Amino acid sequence: MEKDEFNRLLATSRIVLNEIESDSIQKDTEDILKFFDKIGSVTVETGEKAFHPVDIPEKLREDSAADRREIENVFENGDTYRFYFLGPKV
Repeated sequence: MEKDEFNRLLATSRIVLNEIESDSIQKDTEDILKFFDKIGSVTVETGEKAFHPVDIPEKLREDSAADRREIENVFENGDTYRFYFLGPKV
């Protein structure tokens, strides 16, 4: 990334840096862009796709039917209007 291009990026982002910070951030940005170029060059078309490469047994819980009246419990100690909880005006 050229210096003038990096300065335009800083100006567009409304970031103000001194010369030392600018050089350091520009170097870091160039390293990041090089890393993304490496990632972009990887081919993933060959081979079998592995969504779950490690077989992990599922631990399921028992479901039980219960009569839960959660909405009524939530509004039990407060004022409500059409299933909305009314709180103090702030």
